[in-house]
Amino acid sequence: MAREYKRISADSHLEVINERWTHRIDPKYRDQGPKSVVLENGGDATVIGDMAPRENPMDLYGGKGRDLWLPFGQKYADTPGTGEPSQRIQEQDMDNTDAEVLFPAVVVGPRYWAKVKDPVVQNAIFRGWNDWTGEEYRSYAPDRLYPVGAIPTTGVDAAIAEITHCKELGLTSAVLTTFPNGGGRPSDDDDRFWAASLELDIQILIHVELDRTGDPNPKFYAPGQPAFLDYPTEHEEALKHTELAFQVQRFARVGGTNVVQLVLSRLFDRFPTLQIGCLEFYLGWVPFFIEMADVRYNRHIHWSEQLTGFKPLQAMPSEIIKAHFHWGFQQDRSGIELRHHMGVDRLMWAADFPHQESDWPNSDRVIDFNFQGVPEDEVHKMVCGNAKRFFKIGE
Repeated sequence: MAREYKRISADSHLEVINERWTHRIDPKYRDQGPKSVVLENGGDATVIGDMAPRENPMDLYGGKGRDLWLPFGQKYADTPGTGEPSQRIQEQDMDNTDAEVLFPAVVVGPRYWAKVKDPVVQNAIFRGWNDWTGEEYRSYAPDRLYPVGAIPTTGVDAAIAEITHCKELGLTSAVLTTFPNGGGRPSDDDDRFWAASLELDIQILIHVELDRTGDPNPKFYAPGQPAFLDYPTEHEEALKHTELAFQVQRFARVGGTNVVQLVLSRLFDRFPTLQIGCLEFYLGWVPFFIEMADVRYNRHIHWSEQLTGFKPLQAMPSEIIKAHFHWGFQQDRSGIELRHHMGVDRLMWAADFPHQESDWPNSDRVIDFNFQGVPEDEVHKMVCGNAKRFFKIGE
């Protein structure tokens, strides 16, 4: 009998000690992969080669209690949410959750692995993680555990190879750390990746934001401000002061920059069916961001068209954003009150377990707070139905 889903977390995390999964890295490169170390403060950390070790305390909360947890010195061994898949299913049941979309670690996961300069080694690390999550971890309960594939930052060819492999593993989504080209700005070459994602029918996600700090080809227009976009004509006098993409994303939360970059790159003109999941973005700021994107666009499109060759979009930024983006949130009563500005069908609740944003095992309280007075059919969409459809859960 098919499982009945009543609550799905669209954004939880697999926080596991490295030795649980690094055996899946190609043996030729395994010694160059992540290793676990213990810091002087007693906390578990990860190190790769001669890179500085990274501690992961913010993400090793697991419901320990706000009065007990400290933002340093945390260990996997005493943190719920970091154990075997059998334990994870028990933890889902404790929180009245039927399934979780499981992102890799944030601090010691893809953003850290992406700092590995040797592309062959980096690709092997990402492949090892995907193989472990897809073939070993998920197999315990494939109707309840939905790992998100991790995409390396070594270029479009490697990114396409990895989402193809993720599809072969049965994963339904994958998360970007940078733009597919490995940099902090969209490029024409990225279109090969987006086309592949549509052909494979695998959902592409952004978690919080894309990393722009490691852009291998940084470009600066205004002094000290990395460029958000490339322009047909790089008008020196205009661009040393500002750029259209910078102005359109003004006043947005961090991930809004990436949304504007994708919109202004005309990605959705070329791929009109493409949908992007923006997880842990929250909601309350999004209606203002959408409104302000149009305001800023109208104020700055004319000089940008004249001086940089940027041709006006086929629709207003707000229309494109509403048609192509889905939003993840945790506790966000303000955003729920503004839900119709974004579209109820595009909002997905998440537990974020075991991170310190999570209220596991008391998500009932958060949901009661979020959705007080909201019609039951809309609540079901936001806590279950939208994620079930977007991530193909139960299919």
